[in-house]
Amino acid sequence: MLIINWLKEWQFWTATITIISGIFALFKYLDGKKTIQRQQNFENYHKLIERVFRPLNGDKNTMVQIQKAAIFELRNYKDYKELTIELLKEWKDKGIYNEQIDDTLKHLKK
Repeated sequence: MLIINWLKEWQFWTATITIISGIFALFKYLDGKKTIQRQQNFENYHKLIERVFRPLNGDKNTMVQIQKAAIFELRNYKDYKELTIELLKEWKDKGIYNEQIDDTLKHLKK
């Protein structure tokens, strides 16, 4: 009887420790995924900024289209909202105008 009770208690603690370990591993995995996603967003945001402010050499019409598309995509980076608004306002103040700037600024200020 004593051995059976001990085994039941031992199984309970084994199961409890296994579940806690699994939950801990899950949280660690999700945190790692979140960190990777933040890094990818950071890299993608900076690639877009580079496309806007240092466009590719080549045909002017192509460069303008690349800039418009990049400015439009900046809307998707809410973590960088304040910086994006500041950069676009500065660019607009320098006389570089693009209708996509106004649309993106309106979208970000919502």
